[in-house]
Amino acid sequence: MEARPEKIAGCEVLYVPYWRFKGLEFSLGEKKPDFRIVDHSCLAIKNSGLPISLGLRSQTQKLKFIGKDIAGSFLKPSISRKEILKQMSADGDKKVYIGEVLSLIFMPFLQDAHTLYDGFTKTAMALDPSALIADKQPLAYHLEFTPGLCPNCGWDLDGETDSLVLQCHNCMRSWLIHNKKLNTLKTLFYDLRSDTDMQIPFWRFEIEFKTLDCSTHAHLIKIANIPKVITTAHGNQPVYFYIPAFKLNPKLFLRIGRQMTLAQIEPIGIRNIPGMRFHPVDLPIAEGFQAVLPILMDLCINKKEIWNLLAEEKLKLKRFSLTYISFRIFGSECVQETLGFSLPINALRFGRNL
Repeated sequence: MEARPEKIAGCEVLYVPYWRFKGLEFSLGEKKPDFRIVDHSCLAIKNSGLPISLGLRSQTQKLKFIGKDIAGSFLKPSISRKEILKQMSADGDKKVYIGEVLSLIFMPFLQDAHTLYDGFTKTAMALDPSALIADKQPLAYHLEFTPGLCPNCGWDLDGETDSLVLQCHNCMRSWLIHNKKLNTLKTLFYDLRSDTDMQIPFWRFEIEFKTLDCSTHAHLIKIANIPKVITTAHGNQPVYFYIPAFKLNPKLFLRIGRQMTLAQIEPIGIRNIPGMRFHPVDLPIAEGFQAVLPILMDLCINKKEIWNLLAEEKLKLKRFSLTYISFRIFGSECVQETLGFSLPINALRFGRNL
């Protein structure tokens, strides 16, 4: 039952911690990789009698960062990041999480001497607030910033606020934000045209396999059953995995990764970074590397045989770079005319909120 306004007017605010996990989940079964978008929340304290989940509130309510001026009491988390990740991924087949974000959300409750109320619905909870030991001070969380100045020449770097890669149009270098530092990054381009509307980024990985034979273009043609005659050149050409360096819904992520890898394009380096629109790189290298397994399984014909080999496989990243692919915009689609595929603009927009 909702409390009357006069009953909660003098209540103190109690902030209760919840872990929130969101990202793309791929389950590697023997037939094909299954996938879904996950957005879970779980109570971050033990044995409290509080609601175990935030439900849809974390998705529908506007969130803001904790500041020093927030009044109220805070419960400290008693379930660690390691415990909650293990709890969320313990069941079923081998799983790969890509683009995952684990955050801590504090939900407001209202309390008086004898009753605890839900901060949103104002509903009384069947819980004595005296059983909850809270701290009057907010937890020590703070934002960290990386200066957007080129380490090489000191020029202002260009890029979206959610991008891990920034460009310097003075010394023509690309910089990757990693471990709170700006690191130089080898950048390549494919199908660069004057009428290009957008450059979309892909991680370009060369992988070392210990069990599976998939180190050359000839191996890829064989395991993916591509209708091509295998030549000596194919046997000498290393295979590159092209993984979207941005977040997409998992079905589209697999399709685009498969198409780009099967294409085995030959991007080139250029001296001048073009002054055009760049889609932000918001998928880190480590998570792009994890995506190699589900994309490899998706493009293989004999998935059961590949699964048996991959179960014992330990992939090693030999080399990586970033490749920008040129797209033109037609209506609601970003079209790559040379390779013959497109990306919905709305899918790119939605991916930035995953």
